Amino acid sequence: MAAYKLVSLKITPPPFRKLSELEINFAERITLIAGHNGIGKSTILGLVANGSGLTERTYTSYTGKTYQGNLNEIIYIDYETELANVENPPRPVLLYDLEGEQFEKRCALTKRTIPSTKSRPVERHEVRVVPRNVSGEPYTIPATGVTIGDSSKVPIPTLYLGMTRMLPIGESNQDMIESDIDTAINQDDAKFINDFVNAVIGVSKQSGPTGITTQGIRGTSKKSKHPVYAHSAKSISLGQDSLSSIATALASFKKLQREWSDYPGGLLVIDEIDAGFHPHAQKKLIRKIASCARSLKLQVVATTHSLSLIEDIHPENNPVGGNGVSPDKVIYIWDSRNPKVAEISLQGIRDDMNLTAPEEPVNTPKSKLKVYLEDPEADLFFKKLLTPALRKKVKEATGRLLQHIPIRVGCDNLQGLQKYDPHFKTVIIVVDADSSIKQQGGKVPQNIVKLPGASASSGKGLNPEQTIFSFIKDIVDNPGAHQETYSALLRKNITADQLTEHLLNGDYNITDRDSSKKWMNQRLKHITKWNLIELWLKENPQKVEKFNSDFLAAAVAANKLNK
Repeated sequence: MAAYKLVSLKITPPPFRKLSELEINFAERITLIAGHNGIGKSTILGLVANGSGLTERTYTSYTGKTYQGNLNEIIYIDYETELANVENPPRPVLLYDLEGEQFEKRCALTKRTIPSTKSRPVERHEVRVVPRNVSGEPYTIPATGVTIGDSSKVPIPTLYLGMTRMLPIGESNQDMIESDIDTAINQDDAKFINDFVNAVIGVSKQSGPTGITTQGIRGTSKKSKHPVYAHSAKSISLGQDSLSSIATALASFKKLQREWSDYPGGLLVIDEIDAGFHPHAQKKLIRKIASCARSLKLQVVATTHSLSLIEDIHPENNPVGGNGVSPDKVIYIWDSRNPKVAEISLQGIRDDMNLTAPEEPVNTPKSKLKVYLEDPEADLFFKKLLTPALRKKVKEATGRLLQHIPIRVGCDNLQGLQKYDPHFKTVIIVVDADSSIKQQGGKVPQNIVKLPGASASSGKGLNPEQTIFSFIKDIVDNPGAHQETYSALLRKNITADQLTEHLLNGDYNITDRDSSKKWMNQRLKHITKWNLIELWLKENPQKVEKFNSDFLAAAVAANKLNK
């Protein structure tokens, strides 16, 4: 079964409306986008929904529509001011993960001409946003045979729920209301809708048949399915109406998962997800959506003004996810005139939502997650691995900063500290690549991770000193295998002769622990100045990526006990 995911939205100059220099990285499961009114949240939802979908009518949702979103049906884009009179239109880029490969779509603004008719004698121009391949060429998803045309949508089933779902039935022209018993719906899906609605707002009829009423307003996109209530479906509250729309969308994905053997997961986009719900019902709703998203392989992207929802989803309150990282996140956008993604705490979000005037920060020690390493050589290697991006991921997943401490003990002794002091289960322990992670109590500790390193001919990993030594020696002996590295060194006038003279010559035994440390410390100036650790890391991206993933999981595991 295929696996497709939305990864990010990036908007660079020229801006899309007021949005510029903005990058949003989406969570694996639920992403809540919050911020003040008029800051651009609905615009973001429109761009997200527009990039993907199934355009053919082979499969349709329970509202009778295809699984796709279209930007021009979500937000209004003015032809004159946003396209015709713009010299350089914006080009937001959506990044996807398709079967493990990254793929980009840009949102291209184009003109659509609506021909004149007898009732409208003048033709009209509109803006159409077309998802175009950044490469400009058709793209075939690996191992699937599925080709995405240059102006086709990414084949992720997508449903968008806008505020039309909350048009009040009671305030509408009764002649325009459609309300009919659905006798064709799959009974499993009917039960799903009934159970979902009752789990959030338990006011539907509890006994009797699991009937479903399809209700909508002609001339609008409003249509949803309702369980049997103790009253007419026309008498529902706004919250019940919104809830039934969400339940209908989820049931539609359930239907698609059952009907399509190659179902790749889906994308559910919801504007103002909290609208119409009491805070207690909001929490029930988001937890039910999270459960359904897991079973239906859905990503949910929604906007909200609800602090209750933000607190319930925020990683500070949920630091551990199923794979070691929280599957949900809150994207808070601040500064209405120059919107940016805010890198602030949950309390910072609370303060900005209320526009509480910032005060001088209290000078209290920052909460830190400690990282213990074997020695200064390992610490040097670790510093090069600890990029701002990795620090940010750890901060998002745990709410903590990092403090790394080389303590000059061997691998076995470092790992063994956990047996004698539970404190060492609340820290991250980083061992050299030549070490083995020991089981404790029949289990491999989740807070211990290996540094990346080269391998000996036997396959055993090498410590940082031996890794750098073997790297330098191979550059000298086999420069053709390190062309980019060698070119980078030559640009600094560093030749193989320089490497040999300043780094390889001398009296040492690189296989001996003490001798190899002495070798490295005596040559540390050149090793660091010539960026040899960075060059090795650049040549070994897969090892670096594995370390990043393992380290993040270890950070979350340690943080779970670090309360």
